[in-house]
Formats: sequence, C-alpha cells, structure tokens
Amino acid sequence: MPTSADKAAATRQVAARRMDLLRVRHLKLLQLVASTGSLTAAAQELRISQPASTKLLQELERAVGCSLVDRSVRGGSLSAAGQRTLERMRIAIGALDAVAQAGATPPYRPLVRIGTLPLVGVELIPRMVALLSERGQLPRLTIHESNVAAVLGMLREGAIDCVIGRIDSDRLEGRADELRITRLTRDDYAVACAPTHPLAGRRRLALGALRTHDWIVAPHGTHTRQVFEMRFASQGLQPPLPLIECSAFHTNLSTVSTCPLLTVAPQSAVQSYVRLGRV
Repeated sequence: MPTSADKAAATRQVAARRMDLLRVRHLKLLQLVASTGSLTAAAQELRISQPASTKLLQELERAVGCSLVDRSVRGGSLSAAGQRTLERMRIAIGALDAVAQAGATPPYRPLVRIGTLPLVGVELIPRMVALLSERGQLPRLTIHESNVAAVLGMLREGAIDCVIGRIDSDRLEGRADELRITRLTRDDYAVACAPTHPLAGRRRLALGALRTHDWIVAPHGTHTRQVFEMRFASQGLQPPLPLIECSAFHTNLSTVSTCPLLTVAPQSAVQSYVRLGRV
C-alpha cells in the first residue's frame, strides 16, 4: 500500500510532467491577459481562436494547480495566484526574448540587458566595455538608464538581466533574498565647485565654513540629500538650505562649473569633471 511519502512523490512527478508540457504561448497568454484585461484580446494578440486560448489557460492552471484568471462580464483579470505566477514567469519570458534577439544577428553573441543609474555611464560602463573588448569577451549589450525604482521594476519583470548602480537596502522592499548582489566598487561622495570658486584648491575645510556658501543639491527623498544632510547633522550643524534643488548629477556639476555654487556628487563623477577642467 503506498505511503503518504509515495503519494507526495507521485503528485510531484505529475506536476513536473505538466510543467514540461508548457510552451512559450502559455507564458505569453498570461502576460497578455494581464496587459489587456481580456482572454479574448489575449487570443487576438496571439492570433489564436477563443477556444484555443481557453484550452491554453486550462493547461496552465492544471500545471500550477490553481486558478489564475478571475472572469467577469468585462473580461478577465489575474487572480492573486495569477499575479504571483506571472511575476515569476516574466523572468522566463524575458530570457526567451533575449535568446531570440541574440540569435537573430550573426555572428552569434550572447545578449546582456543592463539597467543602470545615470552616473554608471560615466566610469563603470566605459571601463567594463573596454576590459571585455580587450579580452575578446564583449557580448551584445542593451543598456537602459533610469532611476532606481524603474530599473528594479524592469529586473523584477525580466526586462533586464542585471542592474549596475548604487542601490540602498530600503529600495529593495524586503526582497534582497531574491537577488544576487555583488559589490563592484566603492564610490564615496565629494564636494565640487568651479576652479574659480573661492574654496577651490583648499584641502581641508570645516563643515561650518561650507554652510555659508550657496549649494545645488538633490531634492529630499534622494540618497544624496540624505547623505548631505547627515554629514552636517553628525557634527551638530544645521544643514544648509540649497539655493537650487536638482536630482541630476550632471546638471549639478555643469552648473557649478559656471557659477559660484557648491554641489555634492559621487567621487567618480566629480573626478570625470576634474579631468575636463570644469570643477
């Protein structure tokens, strides 16, 4: 007589066989139902009949063991289980799309899709491309530059393969265990000003002296602004109120190069402007 362990093993084998039968269309169907809100519209996008789309959905639901779509007179929407399933399947869909793109252009090179924050393009991306090119290992790259929330969203949806940038733990929304995180470099913040600024060239300055000058700094809610204010607060000083607030490091550095303002930015970005003689 089969034991409970035998029954559990048999159930897992059946589920595995059902998963083996899934095709790309099953994955695409769920994605299209989410985006169109209708099984009929999803079928039209896939260029299949309504009965065929219903059959695909039933096969998918049997494979995962639960209902994935809530039907209504207005169409259909993903159930809570459907949303969780799609979130995991998006990674597979994104990987399949990347394979299709990479194989479409001979000679074959693997495609790596990267999400970056704006300043990564100043130092890290050029260094990475130069190093891989020198080694003959440069793959095809698609680079998407945006803010932290956007690139993490793309990563969760499988639209990109990795993110390069400064990302705080509070931005991960408690999902750090789902990611593989590797530290690439250390990039501290530095104060920058124009070469003609009264403080230019001075090596040691008390924070109190910096409070009397005008600043252009990232707005509240950004990591840079938090670092800026905590540096003063740690010495019992009231942080200066910026004359200008701007979240774009390049705009801030370009602005201070033309007028008597101070700014704070990652050291790699500041050094790039120093080499150009602008700060």
